[in-house]
Amino acid sequence: MMKHMGENDMEEKKKGYKKAGVSLGTVAGVAIVATLLILTGPTPRIVNEDGVWQVIWEGNLASAAENDPGAGASGFLQIFFINHTATPVDAYDENTSATLETWCTANMPGKTPYASADEFNVEIDHSTTFDILVRVRFNQTHAHNGTAFVDSDTRVNITCSGDLSIADATGTNVVSYNNSGSDFIWINVYWNNGGAGYSINKDETFYVDEISIEAKF
Repeated sequence: MMKHMGENDMEEKKKGYKKAGVSLGTVAGVAIVATLLILTGPTPRIVNEDGVWQVIWEGNLASAAENDPGAGASGFLQIFFINHTATPVDAYDENTSATLETWCTANMPGKTPYASADEFNVEIDHSTTFDILVRVRFNQTHAHNGTAFVDSDTRVNITCSGDLSIADATGTNVVSYNNSGSDFIWINVYWNNGGAGYSINKDETFYVDEISIEAKF
């Protein structure tokens, strides 16, 4: 399996990084459409709060295959409505975003069920089981203990509303690349409805109201 090796590739004061208004509805009775709006802009970081979850996203999103949070910055890379798997801990250690994209499109042929930029239109098939996967990276300031990266000091929370309801739920981390000397640790965070996966019926709608990327440092 090819691994991406590149560097680009608070509860106090929540939430700093928000994706608002991800609206999903049917298209000609066949697919789901999502419009992703990301509220950009830096979020002040609370300092001297060791042991407390802090929102750490900083920077603006770029229109790219994989978002770049900015030079040296922790943050959001991409969201995937990916094919449901019974072995997520094994499957989601993939560190190449393009490979994750192909899994999405294989599950929903003719659709593009992933996004990295604001106002991104996404089509998702109804009656098709999927997991939600958010790809992030954390730098040494936010996730390194001086010797090694500590992924348990990081988390991503998601809130969805409408016909798919998720209330500020913490996803499960799967580390996709970890080298103690690297500038970043890359993590894929998933939600899979307790192992059953998610699906949307025809004519249903849901919204991704918020994603919060946080760390203890």
